Amino acid sequence: MKTPELPANETARLHSLRATGLLDTPADECFDRLTRLAQGIFGVKIALVSLVDEKRQWFKSCQGLEVRETSRDISFCGHSILQDQIFVVPNTREDERFRDNPLVTGSPWIGCYAGAPLVSPDGFALGTLCIIDDKPREFSATQLRQLRDLADCVEEEIRHRQRKRYYRALEQLSLLRNDSRGDPREHLRAGLQLGCEYLRLPFGIVSHIRDDDYRVVVQVSPPGALADGQTFSLKDTYCALTLQENKVLAIDHMAGSRYASHPCYRQFGLESYIGISLQVAGRCYGTLNFSSPDARTPTGFSDFDYEFVQLLARWVSFLLERWVSFLLERWEVDTELMRYRQVEQAVAQAQASFINRPEHPQAFAELLEEILHFTGSEYGFIGEILHDGDGSPYLKTNTITNLAWNEASRRFYEDNIAEGLEFRNLDNLFGSVIATGQPVLSNRLADDTRSSGTPEGHPTIQNFLGLPIYHGNQFVGMMGLANRAEGYEKSMMEDLAPLLRTVGQLMEASRVQRQQRASELSLKRSEARLRGLFELSPVGIALNELDSGRFLEVNDAYLVSSGYSRAELLALEYRDITPGEYGAEDAIQREILISKGQFGPYEKELIRKDGSHYPVIIYGMLVEDASGRRLIWSIIEDISERKRLAVMQREFVSTVSHELRTPLTAISAALAMVSKGVAGALPVQAETMIGLALRNSERLQELIDDILDMEKLVAGKMSFRFETCALVPLLSRVIEDNHSYAERFSVRCELAGDAPDIRAMADPKRLTQVVANLLSNAIKFSHEGGVVQVRVTREDGYARVAVIDHGVGVPENFQHRLFGAFAQADGSDSRRVGGTGLGLAISKKLADKMNGRIGYCNTDGGGATFYIDLPEVSAP
Repeated sequence: MKTPELPANETARLHSLRATGLLDTPADECFDRLTRLAQGIFGVKIALVSLVDEKRQWFKSCQGLEVRETSRDISFCGHSILQDQIFVVPNTREDERFRDNPLVTGSPWIGCYAGAPLVSPDGFALGTLCIIDDKPREFSATQLRQLRDLADCVEEEIRHRQRKRYYRALEQLSLLRNDSRGDPREHLRAGLQLGCEYLRLPFGIVSHIRDDDYRVVVQVSPPGALADGQTFSLKDTYCALTLQENKVLAIDHMAGSRYASHPCYRQFGLESYIGISLQVAGRCYGTLNFSSPDARTPTGFSDFDYEFVQLLARWVSFLLERWVSFLLERWEVDTELMRYRQVEQAVAQAQASFINRPEHPQAFAELLEEILHFTGSEYGFIGEILHDGDGSPYLKTNTITNLAWNEASRRFYEDNIAEGLEFRNLDNLFGSVIATGQPVLSNRLADDTRSSGTPEGHPTIQNFLGLPIYHGNQFVGMMGLANRAEGYEKSMMEDLAPLLRTVGQLMEASRVQRQQRASELSLKRSEARLRGLFELSPVGIALNELDSGRFLEVNDAYLVSSGYSRAELLALEYRDITPGEYGAEDAIQREILISKGQFGPYEKELIRKDGSHYPVIIYGMLVEDASGRRLIWSIIEDISERKRLAVMQREFVSTVSHELRTPLTAISAALAMVSKGVAGALPVQAETMIGLALRNSERLQELIDDILDMEKLVAGKMSFRFETCALVPLLSRVIEDNHSYAERFSVRCELAGDAPDIRAMADPKRLTQVVANLLSNAIKFSHEGGVVQVRVTREDGYARVAVIDHGVGVPENFQHRLFGAFAQADGSDSRRVGGTGLGLAISKKLADKMNGRIGYCNTDGGGATFYIDLPEVSAP
């Protein structure tokens, strides 16, 4: 097992992680909703939001797992945070890094893993959104993009939490403003305490500055560090720098800044600082500042920190003015807080609406309603950017405000709103957004040359804001808003940015779901067609569990063959209908199925309901269902009728062959006697005809002998007498016996090899028949003057007899039929050299019966090499 390495920026990363405030917090529905969605989309056992601290991975959200944390040393997410992209382990059991990991070898039995890093706004990997299953699995590019999209949602939720922290601080500040009773000094101290907690800085000071004197009016600090009323020289404080800036001054790391030589740093060693000047009655009063001896790295001060300090400074100023501007400033804070709340509420509601009702057409409509309310706009639309076949873009609305101005436009709106309105004329303001991918803001449409005007009767459009919608880097849609009473401002684009990101995510999720529904519909149609083939097939088809053998489905053709009813057969396993003698061969076919995914043709017998056996040929294919269960689809052909016809054919051939053999023997003998002159000398023409008749009767006799041999082999009636055979003497006799035959073709036969004492277990009579067959074929197909070599060698425990010629060879398209009955490569050649087409088929059967094997290969330089391998017997 490989233990995950520590990132190079581990200290800073942990600081960023702790800054989120998420560790060891209760479960949260916002995160749980996303992990449930991931679990459902990818169909996995486990989905997690995992945060990796010093010693553990802790689960902020957990679906499918009981524990809330595991050790970092065995974590997959510890590896994932080291990656820039999604970290995928398709098969943990084959991965050297994880196959002996206790999370793989034990619960939760991880089979595959995919983790998308969760990156903080300041660029540190905090953890992952990961999906886990207990079986090996590949993830497609589309699925990995979906996982990244969901991880982006988790990152947005984390950022949202950080924003919520800011909003909570604003709420507490608002509460302080609302409570004006009591000592203003203690109110200021409460405000400083709030600032220290929010900024996570130990020192907070409200100072009063007069000339070069710096006096602490109110402070919050560690015990014994500071006191109210304490004074310093202004030049020895960072506040001298703050007054020069006339804005918020923030220093993340003093030692690395241009202020490293400042007296305050040399004297007090304060590494981080943020401060702002305080204005009272139009004049500079002093400063509001916060500091720490620790550097503010790597996160630095955020925009929220700047805004918070500015707001807190306003509150301090109006407190110092003894509440003169209290009501005004409270309204400003409350207004800003309310606006941020509206944005967050719209985002949350849109996500919840889509997750809870992903196919409901009102999801986008409800989101648009929130946006119109938030912006104070009268009209609006949200639309997706699509493309024609030629690549031209057009807009198709997800939702749009009803702008109908007459009966025709009202009818058009009602007929098309559900499917979406399409806008292909882009010579207008929203067309500019589509063409450039940039926002368009126009507060005077009447004077804007980009506006194409409106139809007669159309409601007046006074101003317009068009915003592009992106999903990652892809331009996917746009949102248009119109008729805001006070016009549109550029700042609204920033306010709406979180909403636009959410809309982009929803558009992509909607597109993926449309594709999934289309795929499901196509699958259902395909299943219907396959079901029809399954039911109507004249050949038996069955579906079984691989492990249990239980029947799951069978078609009518199989029921007819087996004699069982469907209910009876579905209560059985395939072992229940298989004779016991097939157990060993069934195990072999199972191994072939598991290793290759299929088997067959496999000939065996099955048991009918009445107990009788019937022959079948089976083909099988291994598949998995959605849960990973292994199944076998089998095609089971009942060959009872084929077997019966084959028996009839063999009996017929045997009968005819025996009936022909006796008269043919007499005819051949008579012709031989006549050709030898027993009945007297023959005329030349008659002698030629008698010779032709004799040769053809011999060929017919050879064919009948071969047919009878084949019939005996197929019927299992040919006897064999096995003994240890010395091959070299046997082969010498075969060559000598065929010497005269070779001379007819002007061919020479010779014996070769490097194993003169080699022995094999065989029937010498049948082995002689096989070698003679191979030798006669080699002679017939050799060129005149050629040499046929009989070679004896050893081959992995077998004795090999190879017959090698340099003749015409075997055509490539015929090689697969070499050992079939009546197989001949070329009709004209066969007639020239003779032969029945049964010799090789008989030779193969004889080799099989002698526990051997027969084969063919091309001879180097042309020709053919036929060989028979027989079990070698060691010398005594």
